[in-house]
Amino acid sequence: MNLIFRALKLPDYVTLLNALFGVVAIILVMDGFTYMAPLLILVAAVADGLDGQIARRFSSSEIGGNLDSLADVISFGVAPVIITYSYSGEKYMLLPALAFYFICGILRLARFNTMHLGFNSFSGLPITAGGIAISAYLLMGESFFNEYIMAIIALILGMLMISNIPYLKAREKKILLPLTMVFAMTIISYAVDIRYTHLMAFLLSGLMAIYLVSPIIKKTEEGKNAAKRSNN
Repeated sequence: MNLIFRALKLPDYVTLLNALFGVVAIILVMDGFTYMAPLLILVAAVADGLDGQIARRFSSSEIGGNLDSLADVISFGVAPVIITYSYSGEKYMLLPALAFYFICGILRLARFNTMHLGFNSFSGLPITAGGIAISAYLLMGESFFNEYIMAIIALILGMLMISNIPYLKAREKKILLPLTMVFAMTIISYAVDIRYTHLMAFLLSGLMAIYLVSPIIKKTEEGKNAAKRSNN
């Protein structure tokens, strides 16, 4: 046991926090903490982003990549499925869509471990984004939850994860700063008033919707720029 802990480095411990937040989220929703559970998925996403940032500054262990994927399966695959399932009144109607999301998430991570599209982009929607999108929808409030809408969201996220659509990595400060602020405000708002959490969840859902369609926006802009250059 000591040998494996000695092999771990700082980014790996942050990755373990990611996995731990996912497990605790599952436990909390089973104990009736309806909004704390999806909120912890957002905290796990913060840890997931931090371990990448730390790994780029410091060296990573040999098992770091595999450890990261295992943590992502728990926090953004298993946890969102169980939490969403607990929300549903018509569980068996929603279950096939959630199963599809989960399978696509595993396939997405397996592909990521064997191939990379490029330094600045992912091939297919990252599973982290999928978990955030589901959590943001759940945090909007029970009055907005609908099994049919949730099923559609899960199916769309699943298809995007196994697609070859390029999604940019959010590493630029002009993207990271506002996104970090929204995350922080959403998480902190829970301690203030759940109504503020619902409002912040709307904003976060909007940001995630923009990210989901960002490849279309990027392609449209590139087409317009190419047309301008040809006219000139």
